[in-house]
Amino acid sequence: MVTHSPRACRWEIEPPVGNHHVKEKHRPKTRARRPRERTCVNKECGRKYHARRWNQRYCQDPECLRQVRRWQAARRQAKRRQDDRIQAQHAEAERKRRQQAKSVPNDVQKPELTPARGHAAKPFFPLPFAIGRAVTNRP
Repeated sequence: MVTHSPRACRWEIEPPVGNHHVKEKHRPKTRARRPRERTCVNKECGRKYHARRWNQRYCQDPECLRQVRRWQAARRQAKRRQDDRIQAQHAEAERKRRQQAKSVPNDVQKPELTPARGHAAKPFFPLPFAIGRAVTNRP
């Protein structure tokens, strides 16, 4: 093995032969091209769009995204329902609901006389029936 001085110049270590100073041809950089159009994965949509991110699967149309989110939520819920622990919780909740339904007495014999509940109990016309300025200039 050849030993050399730590202060040796480069040409003392490597012989100055060969084309070490020749550079490759300078080529202009290729333009950053726009990625091709993708087709929306939603079966009902099928629109062509330009993805803004590499992992974008759906066009950004609000109606399409609403459908996709509904579908994803339904799939997520169906997957959750397959879990044994969740099935046991649901069965227990149903048992409690049935027990409460049995224990509540059915007092109402004439359904046409029952009082209105919920939004139906509110007055339909909150203002009194009147014509003219008297209605609009209430104190």
